[in-house]
Amino acid sequence: MASVARIGKVLTHQSGEKWSVELRLDERDRCYSVFLNRTFITEMLANEAGTRAVADWTAGRVLARDLILQELAAVYRRLRATHKTMQPVTVPATRAAWEHALGAWEQSGWIRPPEAMRYRDHVRAAFEAETGPVRRHRLSPDGESAA
Repeated sequence: MASVARIGKVLTHQSGEKWSVELRLDERDRCYSVFLNRTFITEMLANEAGTRAVADWTAGRVLARDLILQELAAVYRRLRATHKTMQPVTVPATRAAWEHALGAWEQSGWIRPPEAMRYRDHVRAAFEAETGPVRRHRLSPDGESAA
């Protein structure tokens, strides 16, 4: 398998006394902006965590999809902690479930339209079908599968 050119950049953002980490990930013709799912007490710690995440991603130990899904799950947990009667009651696991949840949260005013659009882009990226070939199996007359 040919290696994929991956370039990542770490951006730190201060909010009050905490720091968050945004990763800018460029892979082939795709660009992602993903926030790590935690905050840090210093900019140095935030930068170190971001640098480790980018190193794992560029080395192929972590997929952009995994980082995206971690961010989406963190958004769900944050909203769930704030809005106890929130639907769905568990982290969405499919594209359709995420689309439904984002629509409901936006309509309720829990997320702003720009956030909703960004999260929808994340959902599309995380759940898009792989474009690789599909292995087909033929069934033999005795019910055993043959490749």
